[in-house]
Amino acid sequence: MKVLRYPIFGITCCFVSGIVVDFYTKPDTIALFIALAISFVLFCICYGYSNRHFIQKNYFGLSVYLLFFCCGSWSHHLHYAPNQSKHYSHYLPHSGHYPIRGIITERLKNSTDFEKYLFKVAELNSQKANGTLLLYIPKTIVLYKPVTGSEILIHDSVASLPKNRNPFQFNYADYMAKRNVFHQVYLNANNFKRTGHSNGILSRIATYRDRLLEGFKKHHFKPETQHIINALVLGQRQDMDRDTTSAYADAGTAHILAISGLHIALLYGILLFLTKPLKRIKNGKILQLLIPIVLLWFYALLTGFSASVVRSVTMLSCIGLGLFLNRPANRYQGILVSFFFLVVLKPNYIFDIGFQLSYMAVFSIIALNTLFQKIHLSKNPIVRYFTGIAFVSFAAQIGVLPLCLYYFHQVPLLFMASNLVVLPLTALILTLGILLTILNFIPGNLILFLGKVLSFLIETMNGYIDWIASFRSLILRDISFNLGLLLALYMVLIAFFIWLQKRNAPRFIGFLSTLIAFQIIYWLTLYNIRNTDELVVFQQPQHSLITIKTHNRITVYSNDSLITTNLNLQAYRSGLFYPEIQYLPLHNTLFYNGQKILIVDGDGIYNTPEKPDIILLINNPKINLDRLIDQIHPKLIIADGTNYKSETTRWEVSCRKTKIPFYATGKKGFLSIASIN
Repeated sequence: MKVLRYPIFGITCCFVSGIVVDFYTKPDTIALFIALAISFVLFCICYGYSNRHFIQKNYFGLSVYLLFFCCGSWSHHLHYAPNQSKHYSHYLPHSGHYPIRGIITERLKNSTDFEKYLFKVAELNSQKANGTLLLYIPKTIVLYKPVTGSEILIHDSVASLPKNRNPFQFNYADYMAKRNVFHQVYLNANNFKRTGHSNGILSRIATYRDRLLEGFKKHHFKPETQHIINALVLGQRQDMDRDTTSAYADAGTAHILAISGLHIALLYGILLFLTKPLKRIKNGKILQLLIPIVLLWFYALLTGFSASVVRSVTMLSCIGLGLFLNRPANRYQGILVSFFFLVVLKPNYIFDIGFQLSYMAVFSIIALNTLFQKIHLSKNPIVRYFTGIAFVSFAAQIGVLPLCLYYFHQVPLLFMASNLVVLPLTALILTLGILLTILNFIPGNLILFLGKVLSFLIETMNGYIDWIASFRSLILRDISFNLGLLLALYMVLIAFFIWLQKRNAPRFIGFLSTLIAFQIIYWLTLYNIRNTDELVVFQQPQHSLITIKTHNRITVYSNDSLITTNLNLQAYRSGLFYPEIQYLPLHNTLFYNGQKILIVDGDGIYNTPEKPDIILLINNPKINLDRLIDQIHPKLIIADGTNYKSETTRWEVSCRKTKIPFYATGKKGFLSIASIN
């Protein structure tokens, strides 16, 4: 692959590696600065020596890579919000409520009972501060619109974002930490007041965007139709219902619901077509380059500079500049430049799932394009058009396959059938949607007619997606996959793409070697899982669930009659690569690793012929915990999610007095015990 020979490829990889290392290791600022200074001195020394030679030495390249690795770590270190001296976390009191002043900056996808926003802190506990909180607003509270840009004063306390409640589930706290958000705060009718409205450019853009969306009210679209328009035209996916999102994901067309490279490329193509006559005038080529790019950046501003739009517009701007300079062969460099530019400005972009999917899809399409060009296609333009769609869909799916397995654990086998119909429909819907967005404020029957056409196209697309998603047997779900397999599979794909560029024996041997390495990593993963035993107390509000894993078997203890269909248990088993499983009722005692666990249920009746090491409280037992502690003196007390919060709090106080470790799954999530000493 040509991309591997470009210097910017190695530089970008080292810069990204530095970001990842800093995120997971959190090195000391002084140590990191010293490392950066040493790498810079080494670079200068190597640069001086390299000038004496016509052919560059290897040590100079290594010094460059080391410097950019340290630059990547330093860049992330500076962007990591808690490292900033004015971050609100440095002013948090240990207890009690305190005033928090700030501005609502961005609306997120809502939940059943709450609207979720990002809240930019300006002042905390009378101290000037910065940083971002996750703000929950109950749907029973109505703020003056537009909500984005509202300045409010909250008198409450912040709480840490909850981690994954059960094993192998989505870790929301980790996801938000990669957006530099670490705490949350809830509004209620009595703990806040609105103090004004920001006049910043993003607030004004949000106001203007809301007005554009209100222009569609004259068409009286169905809610699901309006949600598709909001997502496709202006990138507002917050109101998209779960069923629609799930159907598009099952059909392999989830990318349609987010403004991405596909949508921006369509807009760019339309703008190029409209500005084509400019070539006839003086400096027309420059105008044809600048006008589409400027309009695309204005469109990105209108969508609120969402991550997906920014990365797509940046990527296309670099590609457009390369075409203008008559360097289409350097499309790899254009994409790498856009990638490097974005991660320099915002290092956390590399943790964004959409960012990863976009670039992997584009790299895969370009890598396989050489092979596609060798295929003799029909001269029929319709056949060529749909063949092109099929190629793009297949190539993109190959590129994102490892990421889909890692993040979503599923593969829709009918993605080709979906995209052959949905992509052309999306082009029509997007074009007509943007046209209506502009013309909605002009009265006339023509606008209403175009609205009916748009509604018909969206309902047709939704109906087709629902039909494709109904073939449940053609959706591979709950696939076991981890980070090691993700990296190994990408090595296989890279070796395969290299072999496709030039099919010879050494490259084929390299491809086979990566396949063998993938198999070795898979078996090592299974070996490590099989040789790790653990006891897990799950966090569930209705029925207690305990599992004991020994070698290749999971023993499930629960009195839930529907335990075989429990989603938490299914995710756990999938994460462990599907060991054998057996179900047993939950009794008053369990044994694990030579230790006894006493389970006290709602009746509060227990028998202790042997002194237990651990006490597990379930279903709000009617007991005097102080008396039980005096009698048994356990090493650990656990309260699972079936207990009332008030009872859990009272038990925690009792344990604190007696210095007995206490763990509440309702507060901290599931408990995993690998060994009990």
